[in-house]
Amino acid sequence: MVARAEGILRLLIVDDSLTDADGIINTLRQAGHAVRAAREDSPAALEQLIANQTWDLLICRDSVANLAPNDITALLQRLGKDLPCIILVNEKESESQFFASSAQDIVTFGDNHRLQFAANREIQNLFMRRLGRRNERALRESEKRSRALLESSRDAVAYMHEGMHIYVNQAYLRIFGYEEAEDIDGLPMLDLVSADDHHKFKAVFREFSEKTESDPVDIVAQCVRADGTGFNAKIEFSHSRVEGEDCTQVVIHDDAAQAHTVDDSQLKLLRDHDLLTGLYNRARFVDELEKTVFQAVEGNGNAQLLYLVLDDFQSIKEQVGLGTSDIIIKSVAELLRKHLKDSEVLARYGDQVFTLIIPGHDDAKIDERAEIYQQAVRDFVSHVNGKSIDIKCSIGIARINENHSAAGTVLENADKACTQAQHAGGDQIARFQLAQGSEQEETESSEQWKKRLQKGLQEDKFLLHYQPIVSLHGQEQELYEVLLRLQLIENRLIQAGEFIEHAINLEMMADIDKWVIRKAVEVLSEHRHQFPRTRFFIKLSEQSLHTNDFVDWLCATLDAHNLNGNALVFEISETMALDNLEQARGVVAKLKQIGCEFGLEHFGSGLDFSNSLNALNVDYLKINGAFVENMARDTENQAAVKAIIEMTKQANKHSIAEFVSDANSLALLWRLGVDYAQGYYIHEPSDKLDYDFEDDNL
Repeated sequence: MVARAEGILRLLIVDDSLTDADGIINTLRQAGHAVRAAREDSPAALEQLIANQTWDLLICRDSVANLAPNDITALLQRLGKDLPCIILVNEKESESQFFASSAQDIVTFGDNHRLQFAANREIQNLFMRRLGRRNERALRESEKRSRALLESSRDAVAYMHEGMHIYVNQAYLRIFGYEEAEDIDGLPMLDLVSADDHHKFKAVFREFSEKTESDPVDIVAQCVRADGTGFNAKIEFSHSRVEGEDCTQVVIHDDAAQAHTVDDSQLKLLRDHDLLTGLYNRARFVDELEKTVFQAVEGNGNAQLLYLVLDDFQSIKEQVGLGTSDIIIKSVAELLRKHLKDSEVLARYGDQVFTLIIPGHDDAKIDERAEIYQQAVRDFVSHVNGKSIDIKCSIGIARINENHSAAGTVLENADKACTQAQHAGGDQIARFQLAQGSEQEETESSEQWKKRLQKGLQEDKFLLHYQPIVSLHGQEQELYEVLLRLQLIENRLIQAGEFIEHAINLEMMADIDKWVIRKAVEVLSEHRHQFPRTRFFIKLSEQSLHTNDFVDWLCATLDAHNLNGNALVFEISETMALDNLEQARGVVAKLKQIGCEFGLEHFGSGLDFSNSLNALNVDYLKINGAFVENMARDTENQAAVKAIIEMTKQANKHSIAEFVSDANSLALLWRLGVDYAQGYYIHEPSDKLDYDFEDDNL
């Protein structure tokens, strides 16, 4: 059976014969696939299925009226879907008319062995393309976290190329008295050293630079702040690489700060360790994992990552309460630490997640270590209120070798393996296995997307759609979420999910955010003449969080349209907020000062979402749609949604359930007490603000 992350083949069949469609399904089941299929023979319905759901394979007949195979492949291209298509022809002589299509294969109907072969190949290729995209995202996340660690460091750190600054962190700016990185970007390091020490500085730096493999060196010199005052400092040089270029890392140690060495070491201890368990925390572990990955890439030894999750811990927490669950977590951490070897690294990565780095490449030995840790958890029994609480865990294992260039990729692989172990019943160990052979899909160049997005901004090719957010138990409000579309040739609209990644990579999201806000404020100002209670939810990108003048620009935009800040609710994803915590806190505080409210979308994505409530002062929490969609048939999702709703009530926040797709889910959300809901079942996104909020017939 072809390896796939979900274990189920989501098959879409275009056929007007139910009997023939059943035959296709049985053929693929005979090849070992667990098939979940849908059949369609209507053009409009087919487009809706492809646009709104995720599929792994499309098989179409050449005999369906109004649905020619060439039209279907053109539809896939128009919707921008990475969905392999196999055409089934009734006569082999008909194959040639479809050679110019973008179908992946053409098979004669009834040739079941050929269909199985083609399907296996295309499913495998699709899996590899998806995996490649996930790994690319993981790499970007890893780089972002590394930059965040530098920015939060108390050490003054800079990188130089040929004596010129190319990067400085906030501590470096503070120690020299500069406000912005732009003030020091491109400035020679020598300009920050007193003229009396120039000769000494040049001599040491020249000798260090001539030996590319030399150990770090330091020099004591008089440094000069932006205001002209001086201070004694130890300057440490070491060789490094930034974006593939050789450069010099510079660390400044201010003599005046040495008096606080003890306090700094205590702060470092707190910064690096989890307060409950005393283990390394998530940030420090990622740092250690990055080092291990770098060593493996450089050929200095392989290692493996264990991703250990306590099974069904949310239910245990509901049984015993938060305080007792913390005691259990601490006890488990102590058990794991007892079995830890000196060469291994152990951390508490999330609420019920522990991670370990174990040096070595021998799978059998690593499996043995995993079994020891698993047994340690299994042997632990907690007695609460006369009840015995058994703890079990699932462990995912991923290799760290020269094929992995980022910690994020390794973490994602181990997480996938752990999920596989949990889906197999829990209390198991699974190893991530990467399928072999297939080329990644060809993608359109960044330059093409840059031109499209620039045209969208310059010629107003972007369009806004609106989806209502309706009250179930919350205060009656007229709320719409603002959604973005891009108009291409032939008036074709594509959804934001198809171009946002390109915009992020091209660093255009701050400009796109401003376009959306400017257009939304203009529309809202006009709409509120008749409907004065209407408010908009608007997504905010990470790049806007880092834009210094964003709030000032927003104030001017609101004033120009005679709107107050309370007309808008801004939202960012929970994971983005936690990855950019200081910037998010600052922007939230500024937005609240001008009357705006703030929300976290995809809430529950984080491993410990209770931490998000403590870290950010937000007003609305949008429950992750993955929990809400079809929750009526998934008890685990129901439990997660229930826990989040109860948590938001305790924190006096408003909960919003997104992706409501059916009546049963809506009814269940009502019973669970969610405040607001949105989704296609309630109302599809539209370019008109025409939802009747007075109609209670949901």
